[in-house]
Amino acid sequence: MKKYLTMMMFGALLTVFGLSAGALDKAWFTDYKKAEAVAKEKKLPILALFTGSDWCPYCIKLEKEVLKTPAFKKATDGKFVLLYLDFPRKKELPAALARQNKELYGKYGVQGYPTTVILNADGKVLGRIGGYAPAKAWFKQLDDIVKAK
Repeated sequence: MKKYLTMMMFGALLTVFGLSAGALDKAWFTDYKKAEAVAKEKKLPILALFTGSDWCPYCIKLEKEVLKTPAFKKATDGKFVLLYLDFPRKKELPAALARQNKELYGKYGVQGYPTTVILNADGKVLGRIGGYAPAKAWFKQLDDIVKAK
């Protein structure tokens, strides 16, 4: 019973913070200021994912085919600070988190989901990957952005 309650509480936390289980696997931040602080401290770029995790078919596909793969872990571990900016329709985010995500959506000129924006630690855009791409193409775009910076 105790184990069941623990699992229920963990699931509730995931819902409150707008995270999928896959996002937690990689220790994604949801708070931009915290991600920015870590990026500055570690001198790393930020990989910001704008997603509609519970309704956008291409977001779900990107998470399954790219973000949950060992190749993603290899490509990002110790190389990026990961920022998960969710825009769900089936669950409600805390007001401050929803407001932050909406502000960042506008600030970075996001036009649709999924959109991955690579930022330097000061929030300057280094590049973006718009929409879904199969893993090989997505990683090629990420690599091109990193090489260009």
